[in-house]
Amino acid sequence: MRFFKHLLAAAAAAFLCACLPPNWFNAPAPAPAKRAAPARLSAEDEKTVERLYYKAVGAYSNNDMPAALSHLDEIDRITTSYAPAAELREKIKSIGVKTAPRPKTP
Repeated sequence: MRFFKHLLAAAAAAFLCACLPPNWFNAPAPAPAKRAAPARLSAEDEKTVERLYYKAVGAYSNNDMPAALSHLDEIDRITTSYAPAAELREKIKSIGVKTAPRPKTP
């Protein structure tokens, strides 16, 4: 009787392996989703964004969070892909200052 238990388990395993597709265990990982490259800014916009960022950093250093947030909002109106501005916004959030929602991109 014990022999038949093991025989049944082996037969079930063989049957299941025969029914599954051959590449079932080594299935390739799905390709990562491609992100769209951020839109390239003009030289004038780059300078404006950088100037606004430094103004926001200055306001943050002077503990003037509303002014810093307004400068960051202006940056977000120009481009939402400026990483230093997003990092500064996260720092301000971590302090506990309530931030306005990011403006929607058209």
